[in-house]
Amino acid sequence: MIGLKPGNNNSVNTTNITIGMLAALVTTVIVFLAASRKACGQDVIFSQFYANPLYLNPAFAGSKQCDRLIFNYRNHPFPDFGTYSTYSFSADTYLPAISGGVGMNLIHDSQAGLLSHTQAGLMYAWQGRLSREWNLSLGLQASYMNYRVNAADFVFPDQYNPSGTGNFISGESPLELESSHNIDFATGFLVYSSTFYTGFAVHHVNTPTLDIFEDEKLNIKYTFMIGYDYVPGRFAASQSDRFSLSPNMIIQSQSGRLRFNYGLYTHLEMVSAGVWFRHSFDHANSLIFMLGLKQVNYTISYSYDYSLSGFYSPQNGVHEIGVLLNFNCPAPTGRYRILNCPTF
Repeated sequence: MIGLKPGNNNSVNTTNITIGMLAALVTTVIVFLAASRKACGQDVIFSQFYANPLYLNPAFAGSKQCDRLIFNYRNHPFPDFGTYSTYSFSADTYLPAISGGVGMNLIHDSQAGLLSHTQAGLMYAWQGRLSREWNLSLGLQASYMNYRVNAADFVFPDQYNPSGTGNFISGESPLELESSHNIDFATGFLVYSSTFYTGFAVHHVNTPTLDIFEDEKLNIKYTFMIGYDYVPGRFAASQSDRFSLSPNMIIQSQSGRLRFNYGLYTHLEMVSAGVWFRHSFDHANSLIFMLGLKQVNYTISYSYDYSLSGFYSPQNGVHEIGVLLNFNCPAPTGRYRILNCPTF
């Protein structure tokens, strides 16, 4: 949820704001598609996009108007290889004195114990007004990143022994470096009203080099997001049995690959459910099923990725859990304009 005081002094006098927004969106998508032809390494994927908003777009920092803590865990088993496990912790708050939100994000990803990635980021998001109905958030992020290879567990082809007796010593040259340290930058924006939002984020702006692998860079990741919160008329006046439908779309591009995500959330009282479809240009990837329990001060959500690509069986699907905790939230006095964006 994104909140902004209607009386905020950070207002921008604009005309034809709707036409301007549409033009900006068209330009963004054109640049996005053109940029998607660049090529190398890719980032961790979370299926519960909005249960980890600071990872999705730094412009979400302080968007809840509360002190917020977020925990995420993702588990992706590969029976013949190992398990990919990803942990994430985020914290953010809104500070009126600086007209925006500040936040931090910690991520640790382990790929079968062979390659691990740790990232710690700080971000700031300025929030202001475009018009009476439209609001803007601009986010910046700086992060420290570490990639580490556990070369001791590598098994090379020349170590394979068909008889199963003894161990061969590999003739492969050892890696010169087993750890890489980098500084990374990201930026993003959100434009929103009380029921509609859209945004764009650019991660790895400086394309940091992964020194472990020769000439390997972490390429820029582009993320475009758009969503709408629809409340049928007979539920609009009630908060106790509020029902809403929220269609969303997220498009991401990195390393020459485009990934499309389409989803629909339904919310009734304190229960939320959703389904997403993820695919690229060449093949369908997965169906994502989600279920969540939402209270005033916390949200707990679970999701399951069912593969459509045939790379793993239903028993080896991807499990993800998200926990959001809110503290010191302002009372609903009508002083804030709120976007009811998804929480997972």
